Amino acid sequence: MKISNNLVDFMNCERLDTDLYRGQSKDLKTGQVYGGQVLGQAIKAAQHSVDEDRHVHSAHAYFLLKGDVNAPIIYEVDRSLDGGSFSSRRVVAKQHGRQILVLSASFQKREDGLDFYTPIKPPVDALENAIKEDRLSVNSYQADYLDIYYLPDEEVSKSESFQFWVKSKTPIPDNTADHNSVLAYISDVGLLHSTLKPHSLHAQVPSEQRKKLIMASIDHAIWFHRPFRADEWFFVDCVAQSTGNGRGFSRGNLYTREGVLFASTSQEGLLRIKRE
Repeated sequence: MKISNNLVDFMNCERLDTDLYRGQSKDLKTGQVYGGQVLGQAIKAAQHSVDEDRHVHSAHAYFLLKGDVNAPIIYEVDRSLDGGSFSSRRVVAKQHGRQILVLSASFQKREDGLDFYTPIKPPVDALENAIKEDRLSVNSYQADYLDIYYLPDEEVSKSESFQFWVKSKTPIPDNTADHNSVLAYISDVGLLHSTLKPHSLHAQVPSEQRKKLIMASIDHAIWFHRPFRADEWFFVDCVAQSTGNGRGFSRGNLYTREGVLFASTSQEGLLRIKRE
């Protein structure tokens, strides 16, 4: 079955029954299902079970087993709670009868209230120069879906950060649910790699030791703070918080070109060095 190169279509799942969906997998040449795919499809499946005026504001997932790229994924949605303003959902993703991901997500009606964030000045000039000079990053496993520009070390504003610009390759309709599921897909990029930077092993530094690393996401969280567009360039700042005991933990903040914080992420992942 041909898988769409449109991220919105890829995140949409086929409805099999009430609160039961089937999503397709795509082989990104990594040997396993990309975690962001399962995360985005699970959130989109849950979205179908809530009122149209409620949108995800937070989601927390555990990746349990490596996904099979040659098999579809079944998503079972449990309607945990529908309150006056919030809805809570639990989603279980399965392949071959086994759970590969469990996700809890909360949805909320938009409401007015206190509003605060710390703005930044993203390196827009670096992005524009990279576009003009045709220096966008080559990310082979995401080439069908994402445009990415990883900032080289000399352009990174904070030495401890792993920073990049990213957007969906294809336009996305003016539909909040579509932008949210696509952002969930994108949010799995970069976080785990940021845990390598304190060890001078991050993706931009060729290293024999880096080739010996075993890396996989264990859990992932994302918070949606403000409206955004996933088909317009946005800036991601990932910072490692801790590595140890075979694991790495990092946090990320996502900003518009204007420096508005619109989402935050965190992730813990497996971080092992292969034994000889």
